[in-house]
Amino acid sequence: MSEKITDGSSEAQRRAEKIKAIRRSIRSEAEVAPMTYENKSDSERSESMADRIARVKEKHTATAADILDELDKAIAREKADAERLAAKQAEAEADVKANASPDISDILPALETPAHEELQELAEEVAGDFTEVSGDITGYTEDFTETEAEAETYEAEVNNAYAQEAETESVTEEKDEETMVFTPIGHAAETKQTEEPVRPLHRVNEDKAPEPIIRAAAETTSEETKKPSKKKKKKKKKTIKQRLLDLFPQKGDRLGERIRKIVFLGSVVAIVVCGYIVGDYYYDLWSSKRKTRDLMEMYEIYGDQEAPKDETPVDDRVRYLDMLPGARKLWEQNHDIVGVITIPNTPINNPVMQAEDNKKYLNMKFDLTENIAGELFLDYRNHFDEVGEDGYLACENSDNLIIYGHNMYDDQMFGCLKYYNWREDYYSLHPVINLRSNYENYKYKIFAFFILDAEDESDTKFDCWNKLDFDGEEDFYNFVNEAKRRSIRLNKVDVKYGDQLLTLSTCNTTLADEERGRIIIMARRVREDEDPIAGTQDSVRNPNIKWPNLYYENHSDARYDPNAPFEPYGPAEAKDK
Repeated sequence: MSEKITDGSSEAQRRAEKIKAIRRSIRSEAEVAPMTYENKSDSERSESMADRIARVKEKHTATAADILDELDKAIAREKADAERLAAKQAEAEADVKANASPDISDILPALETPAHEELQELAEEVAGDFTEVSGDITGYTEDFTETEAEAETYEAEVNNAYAQEAETESVTEEKDEETMVFTPIGHAAETKQTEEPVRPLHRVNEDKAPEPIIRAAAETTSEETKKPSKKKKKKKKKTIKQRLLDLFPQKGDRLGERIRKIVFLGSVVAIVVCGYIVGDYYYDLWSSKRKTRDLMEMYEIYGDQEAPKDETPVDDRVRYLDMLPGARKLWEQNHDIVGVITIPNTPINNPVMQAEDNKKYLNMKFDLTENIAGELFLDYRNHFDEVGEDGYLACENSDNLIIYGHNMYDDQMFGCLKYYNWREDYYSLHPVINLRSNYENYKYKIFAFFILDAEDESDTKFDCWNKLDFDGEEDFYNFVNEAKRRSIRLNKVDVKYGDQLLTLSTCNTTLADEERGRIIIMARRVREDEDPIAGTQDSVRNPNIKWPNLYYENHSDARYDPNAPFEPYGPAEAKDK
């Protein structure tokens, strides 16, 4: 539609230029006429001046009337064309009503009357110009000094001009029925030399709106109407497969787009991998806790029942007829079980396993499934209530039992042992350890807990996990006194040669290198008729702790004084020495 408006506007402008050219031709006619008198003969000048003026005036009047008639016919034709166009547009309006957008055809009927009024005003202006020429012709002729022959020559030229005009119109009509040409009288030759020739006024085609109407519509239509809005096309929804394929680099992608997609996919992979690792970790914790709870519920159904024994032992040796009822249930599922350990009012309540090495149960559960929490296990070198087929102990128990376990963040396994270092009251609240073998129930009271470096090779080395049996009394006291020097808290629990020891070991983060740090909980077996809590309630912070050298590297203010007062374990005479 915008193209039609532009074409109509330029066509209307050309037609206006034609009418202006007609006006200039009429006004210049008076100037052309006097020049023709020079060709008149003396015999033709004898005609009276009044007759010549009358003829010329009559012809001018007739010419102006003809032009007005032609203009009226043109107006009538354009009006008829406009009516036909309006009818066609009315018929097409129903078809495009659903997708209607601002269009110039919507305002054509309202602009019809002003357009015709404009043509009428143009016609009146042309008629006024002819009237002006007709009224002033007498004034022009009174000033003429030419002879009658010159006037007759002028009349002949005028007649020739009319004849040429008629011939031109007939030829044009034969060539193009829809073309009209207006040629001013007496000005046909001059306009070709001095001015741009007047272009023919074309009749409006049936498929186009009249140029005046289009011009008026272009001037009155708002900017929104000139620029019809385009209806947005609905995008076809992509399938899930297409959306997934768009995430990967495509053949036509630019370099930047490919890099962006690769980075995005790498981030997704990293998130998925990290999410899997974290999810798998917490799933293992949940699974481990659930399996341990199920096992201990089965074990505790039988309470603290004792294992059946032979009432008539030989040589005061104890002969066991069977395992503890709860232990038997677990042993039937896995023969690696050697007992159960519990610290009252803590998360520690687990079966204790023993294999041919210390690696099997690092990441394996009781049911032999892989799990990051693993199980608590006894050092494979220890002997703990090993009963033969005859019911008697196959060998004596180790002097120092070593049990290992992971330091889990949710306090499973040995995860809660870190609180002996972190909290001052934790020891007094949890000083006793219950350890049951497959045949007997034992209690141990804690007398020391300290931090070690698992890879220490300096003068602070203390690999207590390698001391399973003692060579004598001195070796025993050296061991327990070294543990007391390192203990984070001091208590009044006495330790004597011959006491069975229990050592719990797990990882700890106190040292700078977390993989090397270990927290050790050391306890001795409760004697017969002894109060398990005696000596554990009045503990104090050790003022002179012996730390591993790795600790001093990151704690420059810490110092160990070997000459500081120290009360060792052992007999009175040994202390005096």
